[in-house]
Amino acid sequence: MMLKVKPGKHRVFVLRRMILSRMYRLLGPLNIRFQHKKIYCIKAGYHHADHVENFDDRFNKDEWQRSVYELASRQLQKTGGKTVVDAGCGSAYKLMDMFGSCDTTGIELEDTYRWLLEKYPSKKWLSFEQADPSQLECDILICSDVIEHIKNPDGMMDFLKRIHFKWLVISTPERNSVRGIKDFGPPENTSHYREWNKEEFKMYVSKWFQVHEQIISQDKSITQILICNLHAIAVQ
Repeated sequence: MMLKVKPGKHRVFVLRRMILSRMYRLLGPLNIRFQHKKIYCIKAGYHHADHVENFDDRFNKDEWQRSVYELASRQLQKTGGKTVVDAGCGSAYKLMDMFGSCDTTGIELEDTYRWLLEKYPSKKWLSFEQADPSQLECDILICSDVIEHIKNPDGMMDFLKRIHFKWLVISTPERNSVRGIKDFGPPENTSHYREWNKEEFKMYVSKWFQVHEQIISQDKSITQILICNLHAIAVQ
């Protein structure tokens, strides 16, 4: 996601989101009359964004989602695993910092994938456009704050399910904690299509995976993290 947005265009994006968010907040339950056909388990009346700005994560380090990777690291140590796949790894700083001694594979969009090949030539990288998830196998699969950037998250979930993993650690912002219970979208973050609260996200992810644990982490942002697998275990 390498395209840069001009400052003027970004301001228009932000202003439009602010105006729509305030209007939908005032409408409250009446928003159901304008409900999207695909709601992805999000409450009735919520407005998903139709367009987003491209997000460039190449120059971020561990400013965001560090707790997600720390949790994944603890899960890997607990199970004695050695292999990690990071779907939507961004700059891969956290992947390299916390899992540098493991057998890692990072997956990104084509432009970022090519940048990663140059930055870390000794590591394994794949592009989403070319990757065959059915050929991947790992102890821990990470998908950290990616799904809110995807227009059709069902496609992302199908992609993840085709990977042969033991444990999945998947995260996204917790909408109620960030925006309040009266929020009806669209997200304030102009690179997000939608945001889930913890009940909605657990319900959504449960369509594909067994949810073993749900954690709310308060770092620089408030993030919800699910630990999942493909086996029939008790949902907590």
